[in-house]
Amino acid sequence: MANLSQKKRKKMLDFLKTLKQQHSDDESLMAINEIEKELTAKKYGLVWEEHEEEVDVKMQTHIPVFTEDKEKEIVGNPESDEYDFLLEGDNLHSLKLLEKTHKGKIDVIYIDPPYNTGGKDFEYNDKLVVYEDTFRHSKWLSFMEKRLKMAKKLLSKQGMIFISIDDNEHSQLKILCDSIFGEQNYVTSLIWQKKKGGGNDSRYVATEHEYILFYTYNKDDLDKIFIPYGDEYITRYKETDEKGRFFWDTFKRKSGKQYYAITCPDGTILENDENGEPISWLRSEKRFLSDLQEGEVRIIKVNGKWTVHFKQRQPKGYKPRSIMTDYGTTSDGAAELKRVFNITNVFSNPKPVSLVKYLIKFSSNKNALVLDFFAGSGTTGQAVLELNQEDGGNRKFILCTNNENNICEEVTYQRLKTVITGLRADTSQYSDGLPSNLKYYKTDFISKDSEELYDDLLDHTVEMIQLQYGVKVDNEKYVIIMDDDEMDEFEKNFQKYTELKALFINQDVLLTTAQEKLLSNVNTFIIPDCYFDFELREAGELW
Repeated sequence: MANLSQKKRKKMLDFLKTLKQQHSDDESLMAINEIEKELTAKKYGLVWEEHEEEVDVKMQTHIPVFTEDKEKEIVGNPESDEYDFLLEGDNLHSLKLLEKTHKGKIDVIYIDPPYNTGGKDFEYNDKLVVYEDTFRHSKWLSFMEKRLKMAKKLLSKQGMIFISIDDNEHSQLKILCDSIFGEQNYVTSLIWQKKKGGGNDSRYVATEHEYILFYTYNKDDLDKIFIPYGDEYITRYKETDEKGRFFWDTFKRKSGKQYYAITCPDGTILENDENGEPISWLRSEKRFLSDLQEGEVRIIKVNGKWTVHFKQRQPKGYKPRSIMTDYGTTSDGAAELKRVFNITNVFSNPKPVSLVKYLIKFSSNKNALVLDFFAGSGTTGQAVLELNQEDGGNRKFILCTNNENNICEEVTYQRLKTVITGLRADTSQYSDGLPSNLKYYKTDFISKDSEELYDDLLDHTVEMIQLQYGVKVDNEKYVIIMDDDEMDEFEKNFQKYTELKALFINQDVLLTTAQEKLLSNVNTFIIPDCYFDFELREAGELW
């Protein structure tokens, strides 16, 4: 059958060719070319009225930078040089800067963006977007598209992103993410049971679930996903060797219904195992024969008797399911916040720690770098710290949130401080504390018209280095050299740097032969032009 839309477009494009011949002035040609461009643009996907954000407009005249609030630094693990980060400010600006320090380096992203319910959850340009707003979906999509495009650039090759959402924008978000991450990299929409019971006051159906869209940077590069077995799960089927290690023992899993005889190599029938118990197989006889062929199972003689010998192996874990009913509820999230702050009504409908911990475990990398740029109450930070304590991992996190109603300072930061130190803001005991170090950055801005643009940007180099490498530039273990004079001074006092672990040198510093020899065994990193080479070139200060 004919593609009617295609025919209509061709007819209009042919008409535009005629107009080009009749109107050859530059102004008319530019206008016609714009119309032609729209007609030939992609024809499948979301179509919405693109809206401009004030935070985006500001970047046309100003360059975002980070400034550290040193008074908010937390040293809860003095044995470690590594730091987690909390970034205060609009997440669009934070993502813009993270693109300079973490492109292709983030392993797991979890975000819980505003759901655009038409109530009080979504502000656009400092105004609440109400249900009656005819551009409600367009504003939300414009808002999300900018941030998700940046998020994709941050994902590592095996990176994965999880996005919480409900029915209000689920369908729109799915199509948007297909266009950004690629439909081929969509894994599934996880369904999370957010509450249990209640709902009798609902007018129609009591909605108990939300969605979590799951995409990867490249699904072909992603390893198979297995969630490590927890102690409670393992105890049902574990078989322990002399060293106390557990192994998967299929024959210990008695289904009670799948008994069948096994034919031995000499043709005799083996109906019972070495203990006289009926042979049982969890799955099918076909699977048993397949495992037999692959060497996972052997039928051998022991003391003149045929017996079934299984290969002992450490289990990888279990396959996650798309429907999640046992990973906390919003009520659990609220209760967790109440315990942290010792007061109620801290945050509306927070996600529980158990849910975010479960999602992070989709990545088998225990050194994963985790990002949440809708950090809210800070659940993701706590989830990372708890998970590290449980499995000995060394995951690090970066959280981004604005400070509307002082949420970053009074909720996100205070929660992390309480979890790390074990003390609430009122100094009452919360827990034993989870060892970690944290740096607190605020978003600042420098005018592109500044007469001292290069120097102004240079002043924020330390923050960028610390963020990129996850350390503290203390001029003892981690040292920064910005000019030739500083390099000469460093050379003169080199013997004093007994704990030196890394040296960061401005690319404009010219090293002498002696200095190059001095640094031959030093872990040295070259600093790019203040991390702002594009902005400096745009301003004509770099060529």
